[in-house]
Amino acid sequence: MPNGKDPSEFINKLAESYRQVRFARGVVGKTSYVTGGLLALWGIIFWRLTGNLWPDLALFGGGLVVTGIYCWWVKGTQEFAKENPELALLEGAELLEYQKFEAQAKGILLIASSPPIIDPAAPTPIISSPQGPDK
Repeated sequence: MPNGKDPSEFINKLAESYRQVRFARGVVGKTSYVTGGLLALWGIIFWRLTGNLWPDLALFGGGLVVTGIYCWWVKGTQEFAKENPELALLEGAELLEYQKFEAQAKGILLIASSPPIIDPAAPTPIISSPQGPDK
C-alpha cells in the first residue's frame, strides 16, 4: 500500500470515492454493473496468483469461462440495444413516460382529463339526505 498504510483504509477511501458513481438504467446500466463485477473478478484472480501451476491455471481458466459468458451476454444485449434503443436505456415508469411523450409528439395519443377513480377497497361513504334517513 502507498506509504505503508493499512490496506483497509485504502479500500474504504476507494469505496467512498465510487459511491457517487451512478450507472444508467435498463440494459446499458446492467451491463455496466456486470463489467464492474468482471473487472473485480480479474483483480481478485491476479491478486490470488501464487506461482503454483495448477491452482493458478484453475483460477485463470475460471476467469476465462466467466469472461466468455460475459462477452456472449454483452453481444446479445448490444444487438437488442440496436433494435430497441429506448428499451435498452430506460425501464419501468421512465419507459412508459417516454413512450407516452413520443406518442403525444406524433399526435397519436391525446390525454383527456378524466375524473378520479374511486378506490374499490375503500369503505362506501354513507350519504344521508338533508331531511334525515326516513325520507
